Amino acid sequence: MPKIKLRAKDQVIYDKITEAYDKTEIIQRQPKLTIGRWDFVVFGESDNTDFVIREGFAEHASIKRAPIYIASLAESGLTNVNGIPIEEFVEEDVPEKYSGLEIIQVDPLRPLTVVKKDTYAGKKGLDKICRDYESVNIAVIRSPHETDWMISVMKYLNECDQSFPDPVQQAFSSRSSNNIFSLGKSRSSSNRLN
Repeated sequence: MPKIKLRAKDQVIYDKITEAYDKTEIIQRQPKLTIGRWDFVVFGESDNTDFVIREGFAEHASIKRAPIYIASLAESGLTNVNGIPIEEFVEEDVPEKYSGLEIIQVDPLRPLTVVKKDTYAGKKGLDKICRDYESVNIAVIRSPHETDWMISVMKYLNECDQSFPDPVQQAFSSRSSNNIFSLGKSRSSSNRLN
């Protein structure tokens, strides 16, 4: 049940994002997961052959311990996705101006936080990074270039979501008549990673 949906302003950027996603390597998954938190270290080669490393986490945002989700709405029939009528999802009265809208996607809000950024010199940096984190409860992710770090982390989160789906998303997708959560190699007409 992948959650990556990115819109690119043009085909060149879309192709760069797709390439970064495809070339990302998950070296180590976080052995012990905590609900709502994903720790990572992501690194990639810089333009001068050093490795830039970022250590951080993604955490499901919440307000007073209630998790925050983002719902994508569309007018019925305007997308190639069949959603759930908003009237079925909202228990209160739906104002007339919103009637007929469909919820086409529900995603948790998970900001990425970097707590440490460092540079490892030369080609031996890769070995040092792997050694330093091999026994730590953290995901180790290699991005094709250090500037692609956030795309690489999103790929890791996507893989975690496939293995350990979010219960709210599961409930939503089981009610949705069309599986919109695929991440295949095909490109949609709206230049999104689906």
